[in-house]
Amino acid sequence: MDTFAHVAIPLLILLALKVDTRKAVIMLPLAVVPDLDLFFRGHRMLFHNVFVLIFIPLIITLLIMNYRPRYTEYAWIGMFYLIAHLILDLGDGVALLYPLTTDFYQISANLYVNFWGPIPYPFFDSSVKVIAAESTVAIGEQLGPSEAVQRYPSMSDTSSGLLLTMLLAAVMYFERSRVIAAEVWSLVKDILQLFVYWIKKCLRYKP
Repeated sequence: MDTFAHVAIPLLILLALKVDTRKAVIMLPLAVVPDLDLFFRGHRMLFHNVFVLIFIPLIITLLIMNYRPRYTEYAWIGMFYLIAHLILDLGDGVALLYPLTTDFYQISANLYVNFWGPIPYPFFDSSVKVIAAESTVAIGEQLGPSEAVQRYPSMSDTSSGLLLTMLLAAVMYFERSRVIAAEVWSLVKDILQLFVYWIKKCLRYKP
């Protein structure tokens, strides 16, 4: 996924959740830091794995919560940016378990709208694919980074990454997400009530 999407998607989600704007902007560089492995042999490997983007940030966050609690929110925002970067790149393939293995994992999740006659209904589709290192000449190790990426056709689009990132935010910021969900549901109910009122009024109308 391109740099703009890595910056814009998680930032907009945090702002929608009413996370402190100043803190969100201060920690924003972390949203693109993982792509520094582009300058090494092993793009989407060296800094695109669960050890660098999940386990290490989690340990650092726990230490900050215990020894520097005033920086706890900064730590949570930073960890959100790092994990969001990993999620947004899953559609193109990342070496999740590097350095244990150089296999790439591609995970896609999309929400579609299907129709049963004239009635629309949501349809969720997901796919998981593992590309073995042996079949790709050890991606990022024996190939240059740009060549490595080109050997992987994307399995998803921005909507897939957006959906998964929103789920991440809903888990990490559950209370804030619950409030927003309640507001959205209230708005939907008001719109439905207005629609029902309009239908009833039309049915009672006599020219």
